[in-house]
Amino acid sequence: MPRALIPTEMLAGEYLLKRYGATTADYERVADEDTRIELLDGVLIMHSPASIAHEDVFAWLLILLRGYVGARRLGRVFGSRTPMFLDEDRRFEPDLLFVSSQNLGRLGEVELAGPADLVVEILSPATRDYDLGEKRQAYAAGGVPEYWIVDPLNRQVLVDRPAGTRAVELSAGRLETPALPGFWLEAGWLWHDPLPDANQCLHQILGQ
Repeated sequence: MPRALIPTEMLAGEYLLKRYGATTADYERVADEDTRIELLDGVLIMHSPASIAHEDVFAWLLILLRGYVGARRLGRVFGSRTPMFLDEDRRFEPDLLFVSSQNLGRLGEVELAGPADLVVEILSPATRDYDLGEKRQAYAAGGVPEYWIVDPLNRQVLVDRPAGTRAVELSAGRLETPALPGFWLEAGWLWHDPLPDANQCLHQILGQ
């Protein structure tokens, strides 16, 4: 789905574009470009660049999750350019994913084969329906054991455990997860503007 085939006026602001009738070869040709591309059952899905607000939440969560996982030696945390292959025709780039130590053997040179132990998506106006609909269903079918949906618009964290089965809807209070023993997150932190200092929050979570 080369950019030259898309009118530039369509690329203003946030967007989600789909090209039907795609193959895995089509995906592989464009997946290494500086564009977020996913493949779902023969449909190539191209995301707009993330908004500044989205990137702030992403970076903040990455610091917390990667810092905690590293300190406790629980595995590895990756950002949105690490594809998760749930099937030959189902290839996704979640905002964040955690791979436990016992599953690190499924990491390839650039991708994770099979489901991550924890997947996090941050909703935006362009991706909201996709993340809550088709992608949620694909994560459920692919065996993702836990799926966090961070919804800044409604100030909620929605948790499927496993994907496809709603377990938690939280606007305030502690969010904990069996995927990361001892980790907790104060959901209200996510709605601060500006966000609280991530390193201070991490020290608090680690009990330091």
